[in-house]
Amino acid sequence: MTHVPRQNPAAQRGFTMIELMIALLLGLLVVAAASSLFLSNKRVYGATEAVGRIQENQRSAFEILARDIREAGTNPCLRLGGVNTDTFGVQLAAPDLTFWSRFSDGVFGVDGTGANGSDEVTLYMANNGTNAVNEHKRPGNVITVSTPTAGMVNGQQVMVCNNDYAIVFSTTGITSGGTTIGHTGSANCGTSFTRPKLGSASCTAINANPGYCFWLGAGVARTAADVTACPGGIGQSPAYVVVPGSALWTVAANGRGGNSLYRTVAGTRSEIAEGVNGLTLTYKIGNAVGYSDAAAVTAAGGWATVSAVRVQMTFQAAQGALTQGDVAGTDNAPLTRTLDDYVVLRNHQDIQ
Repeated sequence: MTHVPRQNPAAQRGFTMIELMIALLLGLLVVAAASSLFLSNKRVYGATEAVGRIQENQRSAFEILARDIREAGTNPCLRLGGVNTDTFGVQLAAPDLTFWSRFSDGVFGVDGTGANGSDEVTLYMANNGTNAVNEHKRPGNVITVSTPTAGMVNGQQVMVCNNDYAIVFSTTGITSGGTTIGHTGSANCGTSFTRPKLGSASCTAINANPGYCFWLGAGVARTAADVTACPGGIGQSPAYVVVPGSALWTVAANGRGGNSLYRTVAGTRSEIAEGVNGLTLTYKIGNAVGYSDAAAVTAAGGWATVSAVRVQMTFQAAQGALTQGDVAGTDNAPLTRTLDDYVVLRNHQDIQ
């Protein structure tokens, strides 16, 4: 039997300590480079996201506010302030004197009442729920409109107007699907419309004015009986019933550690844009060269002739789901942007 000597495999050897340390160092350098790239990209993404949110808030804030400013003072009939000062009347027994004294001007501002000394502005208009008048032949008659009074309720304050006059009153006799609007309730001055006079301060003075009829109807010829029954006159232009209202714009704390721009309509406040830290409003009176603050406009009695508004808003990046570093700019100060806009009041352009 032949004996074959046993072969021992070559000795196996692992990494030396030096080789292991070099490998770990190289691995750490790769991880550090990857982490640095990740963190850099994250910061860029966070800053881009913060600036994007600022720009989005800027667009929504300026778009909605500018729309309200452009529409201030509007109604489907006539210009109520500035020139035609005796065409607007309030036939309410207990009117909101502050609201109605400012309504015909279309705009009223106050300086420095909001967060960080921000200004506020209230914009008045009557362009909601327009109903064309089909007939109003006698001062005490109901108003017949062309479409059902959907959404209108009894006791609601509305305005009926034509190219000559506008009268505010409280509705009565509203029915579901109906097309008539009454004005005989106790909230009104008497049961008949009278030719309005802006200076009338009481129901006694209003009721002493001659009765007025808004619209006999399209193509209807006036008769002697019509003229006698409407001593204050008969409207010669189409008439409409609209709902007057206002929008208050303010900057206030949003409960999330920052400030926001708010729009308040009929007592309901809506958040329009977050991160608004400042709102500065100045006003151009008539064809003046410069812009004045609200106090100067009030002192000059110029609200009825405001023709344009300069809006300046300061926006700050809101943290939200972002980190503190994402919303910080130079010297770790918060990212901010300030924007200016000039908005013309369309319904005040007849004063130019």
